[in-house]
Amino acid sequence: MIAMKISRKIIISVLFAGLVAGCGSDRESEEGFLRLRLKDDLSTLDPALIVDVPSGTVAAKIFNNLVRFDREGKIVPDLARGWEISPDGTLYRFDLRPGVRFHSGRELEAEDVVYSLGRLLDPAVNSPRFWLLEAVAGAEEFRTGKSSDLPGIRSPKPGVIEIELIRPVGLFLNFLALPNAAVVPREAVEALGVGFASRPVGTGPFRLREWRRQNRLVLVRNPDYFAGPPALPGVVYRVIPETLTAAVEFERGNLDLIEVPRAEYKKYTASPAWKDLVESRVGLNIYYLGFNCRRPPFDDPRVRRAFNHALDREKIIEVILENRAVSAAGPVPPDLLPPAGVSYSYDPARARHLLAEAGVELPLKATLLFKSDREVLTIAEVIQAYLKEAGIELVLVQREWSSFLHALNQGDFDLFYLSWWGDYPDPENFLYPTFHSDNFGPGGNRSLFSDPEVDGMLESAAATADPGRRREILRAAQARVVDLAPWVFLWHKKEVMIRSRRLKNYRIPLIYNGDKFLDISLAGTGE
Repeated sequence: MIAMKISRKIIISVLFAGLVAGCGSDRESEEGFLRLRLKDDLSTLDPALIVDVPSGTVAAKIFNNLVRFDREGKIVPDLARGWEISPDGTLYRFDLRPGVRFHSGRELEAEDVVYSLGRLLDPAVNSPRFWLLEAVAGAEEFRTGKSSDLPGIRSPKPGVIEIELIRPVGLFLNFLALPNAAVVPREAVEALGVGFASRPVGTGPFRLREWRRQNRLVLVRNPDYFAGPPALPGVVYRVIPETLTAAVEFERGNLDLIEVPRAEYKKYTASPAWKDLVESRVGLNIYYLGFNCRRPPFDDPRVRRAFNHALDREKIIEVILENRAVSAAGPVPPDLLPPAGVSYSYDPARARHLLAEAGVELPLKATLLFKSDREVLTIAEVIQAYLKEAGIELVLVQREWSSFLHALNQGDFDLFYLSWWGDYPDPENFLYPTFHSDNFGPGGNRSLFSDPEVDGMLESAAATADPGRRREILRAAQARVVDLAPWVFLWHKKEVMIRSRRLKNYRIPLIYNGDKFLDISLAGTGE
């Protein structure tokens, strides 16, 4: 890796910037600041160590990557103003924007990018997201300590970054847009040590002014941001674990944006005072019933198809979920990939026919495992009633979360109720982890589903650089998965938000780190 010379003056400026960030006061002016809620405090603001959505959401305002997601989940330029990919998909060349500065005032250089990406593979850092760059040339040797050199990430000349892969990775730009691939200044990381996680220095549109653990976090506008300073002077995040407390604070005018609590959904959507302030979007998720595909009779696709035909998803969504979801025609959210073509209509007679065809004697007895939760129990009881019409007697088994996961990891179940949430906005993230036979158990394939044809298609898609061809392969893979029905595909839940009247230009992003708050503003505060 390319070494950087660090001057004493730079180290002092970084330390000063970090102290300012950690010791701010809420007495400083917060007029015109956007006021938001965090359900839980952040775990870290060191990009290499981020694994949770709240930390990634805030980090996106403080840092920049070579490329980033926009609100619709598309890859757009960030620190790189442009890039080229070799025809074989193994060499990426990025041209950096000139004049970008860290919050400390130092100008960003290509070596900062080399250093930052190298941290993900550095065994001393032990990043849980090292796998994002595992296809980089020399990554395995560098990560395991067999080599101190990482030849696959380099700067052949100022302002240029080259990343060489040992094999094509169709999702590589998506990986580079995740919070973990954000660019940090080496001198700040080395000067602050573990303190960098709570006193971060980035290049983003906002810098950290204050972070009181389990209480509040304050960001302030970066006036030197390369894309122009954001309209907001700052953002205040308050840690409010209780959902109804957050709703009360919103109604009092102390918060500008919250997720609509289930208990308040009807009130907000029916009230003339609130309904035009509610916005929803189908999230990057899938809720499903997973079968133990290794346990008879659930090793027979006809039995699994019967369960899919036995449920009236639309009615459950309307009555139980109050239309806060859309019916799933497969595992991939519709914003990412159109439905597979194969579908399962509500048809209990068809379900009974399929069970008879599979030689199953009715009533078929099965257990459904799910985590202890009041809303989930209600859903499970409705599912139980529907399946009874099709000749299936479902026994409901509730477990607290750790016990539930243990049972799943041991394969000790007939069926289970769970959801899968995307890490990045690509269909592959809803297919490869969840249905490839390499990922049994905690890897994502909880249903222990194995099909050589699906494996082959997913492997082919992973090695295909052409976006159109990748999409065709993934659509075919989804169609086969739906036909073999390792899951009962239930629904994709909507993210439902309500905003204050003073909040302007806000739209729910498709991916959590897809909004840097560059153009949203507050009425009456300098519009």
